[in-house]
Amino acid sequence: MSTPRTKKFIAPTLRQALDAMRRELGEDALLLATQSGIDSDGAPYAAVIGMSTGTPIEQPQAITDAAGAPRFAPRPVHTDASTEPIPLRYYLEQPPSGSNDSAIRALQEEIHRLSAKLTAISHAVAYRYSAILPDPYRRMYQLLRDAGFSDHHAGYLIARIAGDHPVHELSECIQRFRAVLAELLPTSRLVTEVPPPAFAFAGPSGSGKTTTLMKAAILLHRAYPERTLRLLTADTERIAAIEQIRSFAALVQMPLDIVRTSEHIPSTFATAPDTITLVDLPPPSKRTSGLSDKLIDVVERSNGIVIITLPATSDADIARQFLQRATQRSCYRIALTKLDEAPACGHLLPLFWELRIPISLLTTGTQLPDDIAEPTIDHMLELLIPSRHATMYMTVS
Repeated sequence: MSTPRTKKFIAPTLRQALDAMRRELGEDALLLATQSGIDSDGAPYAAVIGMSTGTPIEQPQAITDAAGAPRFAPRPVHTDASTEPIPLRYYLEQPPSGSNDSAIRALQEEIHRLSAKLTAISHAVAYRYSAILPDPYRRMYQLLRDAGFSDHHAGYLIARIAGDHPVHELSECIQRFRAVLAELLPTSRLVTEVPPPAFAFAGPSGSGKTTTLMKAAILLHRAYPERTLRLLTADTERIAAIEQIRSFAALVQMPLDIVRTSEHIPSTFATAPDTITLVDLPPPSKRTSGLSDKLIDVVERSNGIVIITLPATSDADIARQFLQRATQRSCYRIALTKLDEAPACGHLLPLFWELRIPISLLTTGTQLPDDIAEPTIDHMLELLIPSRHATMYMTVS
């Protein structure tokens, strides 16, 4: 008597795998499991796991007759290749041959036509107005979409670029875009002839708030060597936040004060005319909102500035909710951070000109203080449309 055994069979199709199982384990083999997929070469495969019933594949006729068992005709095994389903990959990669040349060629052409149509549809979704815009507006529109602007804002900018006088070169479109950007985008320099007495830095955890404060401290120290800079931190709950700012204060030899409660907040930052105070506000939360609001009130009464650190990787809708509160005060500015980590920043810029919140700082890394700059229109233009990218579009007809 034979012992039941299991085995896995792999073939290009399920039918071939089942036939292989029956040939080796017998017509009465039990099918335990099936599997299908794509192998490492990209070809489809099917696998089955079968188990023999313990009956030998070939039984002597004498034993069968002696046991009185009825005789059954063996199940026919179809091996005609024409009945096997042919993977679609075959039609795409194999050259036509045989009597079905014309049918296979027609199928190949239809597949390629559908593929081209799908590509065109995908392009139309990404570049909504591209199909109806003439050159060079079409290429300018694509540059704006690549810069992160939505189709709505890219279309709006194209309308502003076109104006009353048509252009014929992409380079002229870019120059007009520079003028439109200068008109729309509010900016405010951090370094002015008479600096404010206080700069407060606000932003969610992970936005680069404390790092931006440290970069700005070095920038201000170089711009105003005759002024005394001091640091004040209310970010006392975040892990290692105080240690980070204390180490920096010791490194640059700036005095540091820690505010833990509202009683430690000074009444104004304008009492010392030769001192600039940099305030590290705690990340926004229900527990710290009262302390943050009081500090911001003192900064505003002192004619100071509150800088919101907003990562360029932020979602536009989330950023809008975060910035809505900033529209209630005129002391707010934007530090657009982590520009080196974002593929584009155009999705955030419409928020600034819609909410009228000026940009004061740009950060592109963690190096102190090299990776910080005050924004200029040329700098913003290079961030949105790098010269090498624009050159590539200029060579495309």
